[in-house]
This record gives sequence, structure tokens and C-alpha cells, in this order.
Amino acid sequence: MTARQATIGELFSAGAEEFHRWSPLLWDRVGQATAEAPAPALGERVLDACCGAGASALPAARAVGVGGLVDAVDLSGALVALGERRARQEGLAHLRFHQHDVTSWAAPEGGYDLVQCALGVFFFPDMDRGTAQLAGLLRPGGRLAVTVWEKGALGGWGQAFKSAVETERAWPGSSQSARLARIDTSDTLAAWLEGLGLGDARVVRRELAVPLTPATAWDLAVGSGTRALLDGLAPAAVERVRTRFTAALEASAVTDLDVRILTGTAVA
Repeated sequence: MTARQATIGELFSAGAEEFHRWSPLLWDRVGQATAEAPAPALGERVLDACCGAGASALPAARAVGVGGLVDAVDLSGALVALGERRARQEGLAHLRFHQHDVTSWAAPEGGYDLVQCALGVFFFPDMDRGTAQLAGLLRPGGRLAVTVWEKGALGGWGQAFKSAVETERAWPGSSQSARLARIDTSDTLAAWLEGLGLGDARVVRRELAVPLTPATAWDLAVGSGTRALLDGLAPAAVERVRTRFTAALEASAVTDLDVRILTGTAVA
């Protein structure tokens, strides 16, 4: 019998503790950049798709103020709970978190002014259809903002993890990687957004350097989508991957995470 593969929501819930530790290091910085690009305004209604623990929903909620609204939607119940806690700590009652499949989410009457999605669209089984559904939740003239990894981002860290995993199992073809490869340059991301029927596509590029330690490097591996590559391995095998991963990072002198992101915005 073949073991059941964990869903993406289950994977992120299982790695929620490690994900949370990376929030101040990376996710919150990416979320801030995502929210800055479309510039949410006072009183606007925002949908934050694939919200995680609120990295981009929180700055959007601060920007729209109490007269606005932010719906933050994610498949992971554990990450949604983290986001709810953060919103309560800041007193952001107009930021509402929901555990739900955002591709079947319904817009409020009149639509959203802004829909944003940070590092999430490439997890949709059908990226084009899923993102088009998000765009369909906008009012006429509303904005869509999508953040993705730029080609070559996370290279040293990713290569070290790949080499470690391959000692235990064949490297599976990643459907997420294939989808991301279609939109991982400024030109291809802008063209893709316009191909969805949106206009005035613009792309902002950001670079960040995040120092790595063996512990934080492993937290990222098990607290992000790459956790799927460990799914189904025995605990002893996972520990061997960790040991080889740490050794590969040291051998390659990888001391920083090479973060390069693209945020594309377009108008409905």
C-alpha cells in the first residue's frame, strides 16, 4: 500500500513552528514588500490569498485602517491560528483570518479593491486558472499583486538540500518548480499577468540577504514547501538528510540565503 501524501495545508501546519521562526527573518520582509507594491489605501477591501501567518496581510491591514477590511485566507489551520494571534496582538479587528481554499473564495458585494498573494500562486494545481479566479474577485479597476521567487533565488541553499535529499530518494519532479519557471523573470511575470486579461502590469524586484546557521537553514527546509520532499521518509532518514544538508552547506560555504523576489501588479 502506498502511503498517503500530505496535502499542502497539512505540510505547512506540520511545519508551522519552524515557519513562524522564519517570519521575522524572511516571510515578514517579503510580505511587507508585497503589500508595498500595490499600496493599499485607507478604507480599501483587500483579499490576502495564501496568507500564511499574515506576513502581507498585517501590513495591508495597517494601511487600510479600521475603515477597511482584510480577508486573509490559507489552507493551513496552524498558520491561520498564528495569524489570528498576531492580529489580536496589534488590535487589528478588521483583519479576519480564514482556513479555506482561496480558489473557491467568494468576494463581498462590489468586489475587492486589492487581491494580493505572496509566494503562493505556484502552489495552485492550475496556476493560471487559480490566479484568474483571484482576479475575478476584484472590482473593475482593482489591483492584483503577486510575489514570486526570481530565477536562481535560494540557489546555494536549494542545491545543498537537493543533494542531501537525493541520498535517500530520487529527486521528484516538482510541479511547483515547473509552474514557477514560467513566471520567474520580470518579463515573463508581466506577460503572464497580462495574459490573464489584466492591464498595466508592472514588476518590482527586491533582493534580501538572510544569514544562515545550520539550525535556521533546516528550519526553512521543514517550515516551507520543501517539507514535501521529506514527506514519507522514516525519521532516521530525515535525520540523515539533515546531517548531509548541513555538511553540504558547509562544504559549499553557503552562509547566507540568496533571496530575490519579483512582485507583479496589474489592474482588472
